[in-house]
Amino acid sequence: MIKNNVLIIISILLCACSTTKHLDTNEYILKKNTITLNGKNGSKYPKNISKKDIHGIIKQKPNKKMIGLIPFHLWLYQLSKPAKNNWINNYLRKIGEAPSITNSELTKKSVLQIKSHFENNGYFTSTVKSDTKYRNKKAYVNYSITTGDLYLINNIDYADNNNKVIQELIEKNRNESAIKKGDIFTYTGLNNERIRIESLFQNNGYYKFSKDYIYVKADSTNNNLVDVNFSLEQTSDSTIYKKFTISNIVIQITEPKNKLTDTLEYNNYQFITGKKSNLKLNIISDLITIKKGAYYSQENTIETYENLSNLAFFKKLNIDFVEQENTNKLDCYIEVVVPTKMYYSVEAEAKRSTDEGNISVSSHIQFGNNNLFKGAENLNGKIRASLGNRQASTNQSDKLFNTKEISYEIGLRKPKLILPKKMYNWLQNSFQMNTNFIFSITQRERPDFSSQTITQKWGYSWKNSIDTQHQLNLIELSFADIEQNTFISNLIQDNIYLREQFQDKFIPASKYTFTFNNQRNQKFKNYTFLKTEIETSGNLFQLLGELGGLQIDNDNYLFFNNPFSQYAKINFDIRKYFMMTENSTLILRNFLGTGYAYGNSEKLPIQKQFFSGGVNSIRAWEAFSLGPGSFKDTTNNNYATGDLKIEFNIEYRFTFFNSLKSAIFVDAGNIWTIKEDERMGSNFKINSFLHEFAIGAGIGFRYDFDFFVIRLDMAKPLRDPTYPENDRWVKNTLNNGKFRYNLAIGYPF
Repeated sequence: MIKNNVLIIISILLCACSTTKHLDTNEYILKKNTITLNGKNGSKYPKNISKKDIHGIIKQKPNKKMIGLIPFHLWLYQLSKPAKNNWINNYLRKIGEAPSITNSELTKKSVLQIKSHFENNGYFTSTVKSDTKYRNKKAYVNYSITTGDLYLINNIDYADNNNKVIQELIEKNRNESAIKKGDIFTYTGLNNERIRIESLFQNNGYYKFSKDYIYVKADSTNNNLVDVNFSLEQTSDSTIYKKFTISNIVIQITEPKNKLTDTLEYNNYQFITGKKSNLKLNIISDLITIKKGAYYSQENTIETYENLSNLAFFKKLNIDFVEQENTNKLDCYIEVVVPTKMYYSVEAEAKRSTDEGNISVSSHIQFGNNNLFKGAENLNGKIRASLGNRQASTNQSDKLFNTKEISYEIGLRKPKLILPKKMYNWLQNSFQMNTNFIFSITQRERPDFSSQTITQKWGYSWKNSIDTQHQLNLIELSFADIEQNTFISNLIQDNIYLREQFQDKFIPASKYTFTFNNQRNQKFKNYTFLKTEIETSGNLFQLLGELGGLQIDNDNYLFFNNPFSQYAKINFDIRKYFMMTENSTLILRNFLGTGYAYGNSEKLPIQKQFFSGGVNSIRAWEAFSLGPGSFKDTTNNNYATGDLKIEFNIEYRFTFFNSLKSAIFVDAGNIWTIKEDERMGSNFKINSFLHEFAIGAGIGFRYDFDFFVIRLDMAKPLRDPTYPENDRWVKNTLNNGKFRYNLAIGYPF
């Protein structure tokens, strides 16, 4: 049956591959574009020009291909019948892609664009020719490029100006020029220098100046050198070359239901507010770098805008300048719109578990204050309550709901770091600085056990560049109080891993997180993501215990009559995204994490241990079902966690059609224990860990709704470390067992 299905699919694809189906006798499908470079230094590409750049310039491209090999969209189009306009044929043509028919006019335009590109990069005598070969109704276009001579910058001069102040300004900042003697002569380089001069002027009071007033003269010599001269246009508008000073700075604070009635003078700023403004004026004035009486500066304007934006508070922000008639003075107007102070939302849901028959209802209330202490602070509270019916194996009840959970959370964000003033010197170039405090309590009542968990976090977050973010939680306290009944006590008695989850715990941790992400929205560019976490727990309490401040029981120090956890943990998550085309991306990911318990603890708390498998890990295994090491669970009651995790993922994402995306992936890795463990094969050993890697592969489909993505990944094991060492590659994996299906929201990484 399987063989017959495969033959049918192959037959359909072969029919679809018939590229002559929709072609006239004089039409050819563009199969491939190639580039041949002929230069004085052989066929190597110049350092300032890449082959990818040239391919991007070419006007006509072959039909797009899945994973760079399969013209799936063309095949869909070829399946349609051109003479019929019924829904199935129209739909196939809509989701498919029409054959890319060779167009000689587009080829000519590509030749001109490539030549222009080389000229813009210093090759003024380059030649570009095209040659098209036809074979089996397919066209192969080759662009042959002869680079010619490369022109370099020789002397750089700036024309003398009658205005001595301007001339001194240019000469004083000449060393910061965007171009240097010996650089390749490019139009981009010249334009960058014009932009630099424009910024130089606008940051020194020349409000009306722009790079359009800068002219460039270039003279080439016999040695392929170019002398460059920058000069300023003489204009009848004398204010172009005059400095402007800031006269008045007016700040309008618009608040809901608070009419603008009062005008106040504060720190040389004029504030227009309502009678009872809910915002402290210094919150705004301290962030403004535009000063009364100072020269206009574009840099200060941008910095002011960014400072106010980084509060993440205002609904609207605008900065404008207005010239005073017949003067060289500017009035600055800053408008900010304050959000509604109090807010709330209510949600409810009901669901039923199809596998266990459990039913539950829940409600979620969120409320907050956007300006608690009149300093743009955000106070956010959450209350969540749920009722359910769990079919436990004991203490069955006729009640409709026999489980209850209620949680309370309160969080406060202050848009500044609450630190000693001396420490601010370390953060001079930082922004989006916040101090965060979160406190929560969760209570659960179930037929098998009840618990109460208290957590508290106090920390800071800030950025010191667009790409880097820091988060330091000085305090992360977590305390769990669990009460067991007879049923659950008997169940976990012989399972130390399950028993670990039902023990009272106190975890006094501190954690630092560093994130680097140089992704740029709407830019077709490779990017890198790196996230590093360092966490420690119990060191301060250990010191208190050694000083005699804590009780001791069984060689463990106690806090609130419970031993506290003591450990150190670090992990790295690094990803590289290669943008292959506009519709396809190759992602390489590596995760490495390890933790070690010491002092007051023999092992890491269960919630701090690593696990493998699941929707964002090795997708061919269920979460917590893989490892540790080569250990094989025979009781079907394993909750696999470990002290060390290594994982590699390769995923190729591409557009299937329209908003339906697809991917193929390979996942590999495992978890291990560091200390001796009774689970045979679980320990990490440097000479054998590579042989204990699990490997899975699969295919996924994702539907992109713009604001979120629904993902379905199907995966199969290729290599299972629980098998004997010489028999770990799974034979006939497609015919052996079922796929593991992973349904989730969002991408795995």
